[in-house]
Amino acid sequence: MNYKQVSESLSEYNKVNVEIYINYLKFLESEKKDNAPKNKWFPFFKEDEAIDIYKKVAKDNVFIDGETITISNRGKIIVSYNYQAYKNLLLNVYPESTFDIQVVNEGDDFSFFKDSGRVIYSHRLKDPFANHKTIIGTYCIIKNNRGEFLETLNMEDIAKMKAVATTKNIWDAWESEMVLKSVIKRACKRHFRDIVVNVEKLDNENYDLNLANVDTIVQSAIEKTTKFAELTKIYNENVNSVSDKVNFIRLLGERKEQLMNLLPNFKPENEVKALELLKKYDGKFDSLLLNWKFTDDQKESLITLFSKTLVQ
Repeated sequence: MNYKQVSESLSEYNKVNVEIYINYLKFLESEKKDNAPKNKWFPFFKEDEAIDIYKKVAKDNVFIDGETITISNRGKIIVSYNYQAYKNLLLNVYPESTFDIQVVNEGDDFSFFKDSGRVIYSHRLKDPFANHKTIIGTYCIIKNNRGEFLETLNMEDIAKMKAVATTKNIWDAWESEMVLKSVIKRACKRHFRDIVVNVEKLDNENYDLNLANVDTIVQSAIEKTTKFAELTKIYNENVNSVSDKVNFIRLLGERKEQLMNLLPNFKPENEVKALELLKKYDGKFDSLLLNWKFTDDQKESLITLFSKTLVQ
């Protein structure tokens, strides 16, 4: 990526913020997992996309910093806001705001009431240092010049939110963080919609309401696949049991498309192997398309060469 071009195109924005964004992009480009690039989508992430997504987020006087606001690829570039990002959005408009955003664990004692618009509450922790806790709900209390507000979510609410999220791996790894985000997101949507309307539009791309009827375990399995054979296995194991076959198959198709986009381009040095695969599979291109991305010209040339080898 041409980082100089990105930086120059964002020269109208805060210089320090843009530099933080550029460093975050460099991190995504260089991040490794098992000595291989972790973000295989990044080479396909173009300068104009990087510039455009920064500008969309900057409309709310915040920026992509790699911590409170991040980007990922789910077939397209997705922006994710954590609960601190929502706090920052409110603080930009109501700097006097105070927040209390907490999860409630099994055994905690929690109560609240409202008195003439004031939120009065009590939360006693059963064991704040326990290693294994069971979350039973969460709450968000916001107080500023607009008023005092309380929002709560129980585990049924949280399960529904997770079910339609396209970021199951993040939910699994950072459950409490995602729970906190969910409750402040709900609070802001209900009481400060005028402030978060643009953020809601961007962040809601992390959610797909059509996923509500597809088991979260199946969704997670599809998302974690790295090989086409794994997708086939998931299809065979679940196609007769899933209640929502349409969206189950759609998820498989979307993941297959994502894996296709990550494949390397076909190169001349692959020619011999490609011809061997064509012979093995009776001239069908399916097995080759699981290994490389072909241009139409490359396909035509390979078919011509394959025909000549058969004649020989």
